[in-house]
Amino acid sequence: MTGGGGANRVPDKAMDELEKLVRSLDKKYPLVPHTGAGRLFSTVRRMKAEKELGIPIAYRTGFAISVEKRKPANQLEEPEWEEFYAALCGQLKRDYPELYKQVFPDA
Repeated sequence: MTGGGGANRVPDKAMDELEKLVRSLDKKYPLVPHTGAGRLFSTVRRMKAEKELGIPIAYRTGFAISVEKRKPANQLEEPEWEEFYAALCGQLKRDYPELYKQVFPDA
């Protein structure tokens, strides 16, 4: 088994599938560091996709860093990650409603 300790351990076969899944996210939902709007939009879009696909937090992107917790998103505990994700979604909705609608068209 690989992938860290405790609840984050992933069997080798599952790890291969997980790595393929993450690579596909890199292509489908690339992270864009160029502008505040682009960075926030691409981060929320990627985090949403990772959550929907059920990727364990330890294998999700660490691109976004929680200033409050002083940790990358992929090092947060589940409740911390959910709170951080909700805050980013709220910021996107407040500051860039047109981009928010692209990520959450039914909202």
